[in-house]
Amino acid sequence: MLETYLSWYREGRMDESEFRSVTDHLAQSGLTVEHPMLGCGMLLDVVGEQVKLPVGRILELVGLSVGPLCMQFWLSADTDVLRNVRYVAPDTHVLTFVLGGLTASERERATDAVQRLTQWELHRTVAHIARIAGVSHTTVSR
Repeated sequence: MLETYLSWYREGRMDESEFRSVTDHLAQSGLTVEHPMLGCGMLLDVVGEQVKLPVGRILELVGLSVGPLCMQFWLSADTDVLRNVRYVAPDTHVLTFVLGGLTASERERATDAVQRLTQWELHRTVAHIARIAGVSHTTVSR
C-alpha cells in the first residue's frame, strides 16, 4: 500500500495551551485526542505499543517540546489516525497525520479536519503537504 499522510508545517513553538487549542479545533471536526470509550489519550512507544495517558499529560508533553511524539487521534472508538509531532527547526514543527488504512470516507473526514485547522491557523502555516495514494500535493504559504 502506498503511504498516505498529511503534513502541516507550523511556525512557532507550540506550548500546552496552543496545543490544547489545536486539539479542540480538530475535535470540532470529529478528530479527538481522547479515546471516545476509554476517556484517555494514547501515545505510541518506540515499538508501536499504546501507552494510555490522561489527555492533559499528552498536552503537557507536546508543550514541553522534549522531542518527537507519536500519538493517536480518534474518529471513533475503533478508528484512529496516527499523528507525529516533531520539530524541524527551533521555531518550526511538523504535525503529520498518517491516513493509511482508513476508508475513503474516514480519510475524507480526517483530511477535512486537518484542512480546517490549517486554514484556521493560516498565519502560522508554513506549508501543507498531502500525499494520497502516492501522489503528493504541496501548498507553501510563505
